[in-house]
Amino acid sequence: MTVVSKSEILDFIAGDENAFVHIYSLYYQDIKSYCFKHTRSSESAEELVSDVFLRFWEARAHFDPDRDIKPYLLTITKNVAFSWLKRTLTDQKMKTEFRGRCLSDQDDANQDVVLTSAMDLGALRQIMGKHMPLKRRQVFELCKIQGLSYSEAANVLSISKETVKEHMSLAKKDMNRLADAADYLHLLVPVLTALNYFF
Repeated sequence: MTVVSKSEILDFIAGDENAFVHIYSLYYQDIKSYCFKHTRSSESAEELVSDVFLRFWEARAHFDPDRDIKPYLLTITKNVAFSWLKRTLTDQKMKTEFRGRCLSDQDDANQDVVLTSAMDLGALRQIMGKHMPLKRRQVFELCKIQGLSYSEAANVLSISKETVKEHMSLAKKDMNRLADAADYLHLLVPVLTALNYFF
Protein backbone atom coordinates (compact mmCIF):
# COMPACT_ATOMS: atom_id res chain seq x y z
CA MET A 1 0.00 0.00 0.00
CA THR A 2 1.40 3.38 -1.03
CA VAL A 3 1.67 5.89 1.78
CA VAL A 4 2.75 9.49 2.06
CA SER A 5 6.13 9.87 3.70
CA LYS A 6 6.68 12.45 6.40
CA SER A 7 9.12 14.30 4.17
CA GLU A 8 6.46 14.52 1.48
CA ILE A 9 3.95 15.78 4.02
CA LEU A 10 6.42 18.46 5.06
CA ASP A 11 6.88 19.39 1.40
CA PHE A 12 3.11 19.64 1.04
CA ILE A 13 2.88 21.89 4.10
CA ALA A 14 5.59 24.06 2.59
CA GLY A 15 3.50 24.46 -0.56
CA ASP A 16 5.02 21.86 -2.87
CA GLU A 17 2.45 21.25 -5.61
CA ASN A 18 3.97 17.91 -6.61
CA ALA A 19 3.45 16.61 -3.09
CA PHE A 20 -0.13 17.85 -3.21
CA VAL A 21 -0.74 16.09 -6.54
CA HIS A 22 0.58 12.85 -5.06
CA ILE A 23 -1.73 13.13 -2.04
CA TYR A 24 -4.63 13.98 -4.35
CA SER A 25 -3.99 10.93 -6.53
CA LEU A 26 -3.81 8.64 -3.49
CA TYR A 27 -7.04 9.71 -1.85
CA TYR A 28 -9.14 10.99 -4.74
CA GLN A 29 -11.12 7.79 -5.28
CA ASP A 30 -12.00 7.32 -1.60
CA ILE A 31 -13.19 10.90 -1.33
CA LYS A 32 -15.10 10.69 -4.61
CA SER A 33 -16.85 7.48 -3.52
CA TYR A 34 -17.90 9.04 -0.23
CA CYS A 35 -19.23 12.15 -1.95
CA PHE A 36 -21.11 10.16 -4.58
CA LYS A 37 -22.75 8.03 -1.89
CA HIS A 38 -24.14 11.18 -0.30
CA THR A 39 -25.06 13.18 -3.40
CA ARG A 40 -26.09 10.41 -5.84
CA SER A 41 -24.53 12.59 -8.57
CA SER A 42 -21.14 12.26 -10.26
CA GLU A 43 -21.09 15.95 -11.10
CA SER A 44 -21.92 17.04 -7.55
CA ALA A 45 -19.43 14.53 -6.15
CA GLU A 46 -16.65 15.98 -8.34
CA GLU A 47 -17.49 19.47 -7.10
CA LEU A 48 -17.33 18.33 -3.49
CA VAL A 49 -14.02 16.54 -4.08
CA SER A 50 -12.56 19.77 -5.46
CA ASP A 51 -13.85 21.65 -2.41
CA VAL A 52 -12.35 19.06 -0.04
CA PHE A 53 -8.86 19.23 -1.56
CA LEU A 54 -9.01 23.01 -1.88
CA ARG A 55 -9.76 23.28 1.83
CA PHE A 56 -6.96 20.86 2.61
CA TRP A 57 -4.52 22.87 0.51
CA GLU A 58 -5.56 26.17 2.06
CA ALA A 59 -5.24 24.76 5.59
CA ARG A 60 -1.95 22.94 4.97
CA ALA A 61 0.05 25.28 7.22
CA HIS A 62 -1.99 24.07 10.18
CA PHE A 63 -1.65 20.36 9.42
CA ASP A 64 0.32 18.29 11.92
CA PRO A 65 2.92 16.30 9.92
CA ASP A 66 2.68 13.47 12.45
CA ARG A 67 -1.04 13.10 11.82
CA ASP A 68 -2.54 10.53 9.46
CA ILE A 69 -3.81 12.25 6.32
CA LYS A 70 -6.76 10.00 5.47
CA PRO A 71 -8.84 10.54 8.66
CA TYR A 72 -8.18 14.26 8.37
CA LEU A 73 -9.37 14.32 4.76
CA LEU A 74 -12.44 12.27 5.65
CA THR A 75 -13.33 14.77 8.37
CA ILE A 76 -13.15 17.58 5.82
CA THR A 77 -15.19 15.47 3.40
CA LYS A 78 -17.88 14.78 5.97
CA ASN A 79 -18.19 18.50 6.73
CA VAL A 80 -18.31 19.41 3.04
CA ALA A 81 -20.96 16.76 2.32
CA PHE A 82 -23.01 17.87 5.34
CA SER A 83 -22.92 21.49 4.15
CA TRP A 84 -24.01 20.37 0.68
CA LEU A 85 -26.96 18.43 2.12
CA LYS A 86 -27.97 21.40 4.24
CA ARG A 87 -27.94 23.63 1.15
CA THR A 88 -29.94 21.02 -0.70
CA LEU A 89 -32.73 21.24 1.87
CA THR A 90 -32.99 25.03 1.49
CA ASP A 91 -32.76 25.25 -2.31
CA GLN A 92 -35.91 24.13 -4.12
CA LYS A 93 -34.18 23.17 -7.36
CA MET A 94 -31.50 21.18 -5.53
CA LYS A 95 -34.14 19.50 -3.38
CA THR A 96 -36.11 18.46 -6.43
CA GLU A 97 -33.06 17.04 -8.19
CA PHE A 98 -31.84 15.21 -5.09
CA ARG A 99 -35.29 13.82 -4.39
CA GLY A 100 -35.44 12.49 -7.94
CA ARG A 101 -32.09 10.74 -7.56
CA CYS A 102 -33.11 9.25 -4.21
CA LEU A 103 -36.31 7.86 -5.67
CA SER A 104 -35.07 6.92 -9.13
CA ASP A 105 -34.88 3.20 -8.33
CA GLN A 106 -38.28 3.02 -6.68
CA ASP A 107 -41.64 2.06 -8.04
CA ASP A 108 -43.60 5.33 -8.13
CA ALA A 109 -46.71 3.61 -6.89
CA ASN A 110 -44.92 2.49 -3.74
CA GLN A 111 -42.57 5.37 -3.07
CA ASP A 112 -44.50 6.53 0.00
CA VAL A 113 -44.40 3.07 1.53
CA VAL A 114 -41.16 1.25 0.76
CA LEU A 115 -37.73 2.81 1.22
CA THR A 116 -35.38 3.09 -1.74
CA SER A 117 -33.31 -0.01 -2.40
CA ALA A 118 -30.18 2.15 -2.21
CA MET A 119 -30.75 2.74 1.49
CA ASP A 120 -28.35 1.13 3.91
CA LEU A 121 -31.05 -0.65 5.89
CA GLY A 122 -28.54 -2.22 8.23
CA ALA A 123 -27.28 1.20 9.28
CA LEU A 124 -30.85 2.49 9.50
CA ARG A 125 -31.82 -0.34 11.84
CA GLN A 126 -28.81 0.43 14.04
CA ILE A 127 -29.87 4.06 14.31
CA MET A 128 -33.44 3.07 15.09
CA GLY A 129 -32.21 0.64 17.73
CA LYS A 130 -30.29 3.39 19.49
CA HIS A 131 -32.93 6.11 19.29
CA MET A 132 -36.37 4.48 19.17
CA PRO A 133 -38.29 2.37 21.70
CA LEU A 134 -38.74 -1.24 20.61
CA LYS A 135 -42.42 -1.07 19.70
CA ARG A 136 -42.01 2.16 17.71
CA ARG A 137 -39.09 0.62 15.85
CA GLN A 138 -41.13 -2.49 15.05
CA VAL A 139 -44.00 -0.37 13.72
CA PHE A 140 -41.70 1.73 11.56
CA GLU A 141 -39.95 -1.30 10.11
CA LEU A 142 -43.19 -3.10 9.31
CA CYS A 143 -44.81 -0.07 7.68
CA LYS A 144 -41.93 1.68 5.97
CA ILE A 145 -39.38 -1.02 5.29
CA GLN A 146 -41.55 -4.08 4.76
CA GLY A 147 -44.42 -2.07 3.25
CA LEU A 148 -47.26 -3.31 5.43
CA SER A 149 -50.39 -1.23 5.85
CA TYR A 150 -51.24 0.20 9.27
CA SER A 151 -53.95 -2.43 9.66
CA GLU A 152 -51.58 -5.25 8.74
CA ALA A 153 -48.93 -3.96 11.15
CA ALA A 154 -51.54 -3.72 13.88
CA ASN A 155 -52.49 -7.37 13.34
CA VAL A 156 -48.87 -8.51 13.40
CA LEU A 157 -48.12 -6.67 16.64
CA SER A 158 -51.53 -7.28 18.25
CA ILE A 159 -52.16 -3.59 18.77
CA SER A 160 -54.79 -1.20 17.45
CA LYS A 161 -54.52 0.66 14.17
CA GLU A 162 -54.67 3.93 16.10
CA THR A 163 -51.67 2.84 18.18
CA VAL A 164 -49.77 2.13 14.96
CA LYS A 165 -50.60 5.62 13.71
CA GLU A 166 -49.37 7.13 16.95
CA HIS A 167 -46.10 5.19 16.79
CA MET A 168 -45.57 6.28 13.18
CA SER A 169 -46.18 9.92 14.07
CA LEU A 170 -43.58 9.70 16.83
CA ALA A 171 -41.17 7.83 14.53
CA LYS A 172 -41.41 10.65 11.98
CA LYS A 173 -40.49 13.16 14.68
CA ASP A 174 -37.56 10.98 15.73
CA MET A 175 -36.30 10.80 12.14
CA ASN A 176 -36.57 14.55 11.61
CA ARG A 177 -34.73 15.20 14.87
CA LEU A 178 -31.94 12.78 14.00
CA ALA A 179 -31.60 14.26 10.52
CA ASP A 180 -30.27 17.43 12.13
CA ALA A 181 -27.17 15.49 13.22
CA ALA A 182 -24.25 15.41 10.80
CA ASP A 183 -23.63 11.77 11.58
CA TYR A 184 -27.07 10.74 10.33
CA LEU A 185 -28.13 13.32 7.76
CA HIS A 186 -26.64 11.50 4.78
CA LEU A 187 -28.60 8.37 5.71
CA LEU A 188 -31.86 9.94 6.76
CA VAL A 189 -32.35 12.54 4.03
CA PRO A 190 -33.19 9.79 1.48
CA VAL A 191 -35.55 8.22 4.01
CA LEU A 192 -37.29 11.47 4.78
CA THR A 193 -37.39 12.34 1.11
CA ALA A 194 -39.02 9.04 0.21
CA LEU A 195 -41.56 9.43 2.98
CA ASN A 196 -42.36 13.05 2.02
CA TYR A 197 -41.27 14.45 5.39
CA PHE A 198 -39.33 17.33 3.86
CA PHE A 199 -41.27 17.72 0.64
